[in-house]
Amino acid sequence: MFENVLYIFAQIVNLLFAVIELAMLVRAIVSWIPDADGAWLDLVYMITEPIIVPVRSLFEKIPLFRNSPIDFSFMIAYLLIIILGELFSVFTGAVL
Repeated sequence: MFENVLYIFAQIVNLLFAVIELAMLVRAIVSWIPDADGAWLDLVYMITEPIIVPVRSLFEKIPLFRNSPIDFSFMIAYLLIIILGELFSVFTGAVL
């Protein structure tokens, strides 16, 4: 019984990581489209902004990245989500 609950929890968390990865990918692609707008885009920003803002605030403290035309904070946040998702999958796969 307890194993079933853990399995369902692990699947929900894996799904959450997948949704966040997809939302960040959509955000990256939409950033290239001028005048992109809509309620769905607000949802994408609502999902991704809490992940990007802490990384961005760290990068703003480093003078090299302050005036960079490339948003390195987005790339690092995206990589962190991918790494955390993979680590969670490996860990839960070993436990379950």
